[in-house]
Amino acid sequence: MSESVAEVRAVLAAVSESLGSAAQHARFAHDRIEEAVAVLTDLDREHSESLVPPELRRASAELTHGLAAIVGGRDAVAGLDARL
Repeated sequence: MSESVAEVRAVLAAVSESLGSAAQHARFAHDRIEEAVAVLTDLDREHSESLVPPELRRASAELTHGLAAIVGGRDAVAGLDARL
């Protein structure tokens, strides 16, 4: 294996690790938001108005979308590494 291919593989490994970390953080944030939505939804029964801010639901949806992009990126990096 040439030195340049080894360097590319090292960079791809670092990128893959960063994407894995990003996915883990995104999942954690999504889970916490979903927990907050569940608590607020339970409390909604005692109020005439919804206590769940629309922004909270949008944040959850955006995290879901972002997580899919992160996983797609990680898969692309893995595919590129496999072709080297």
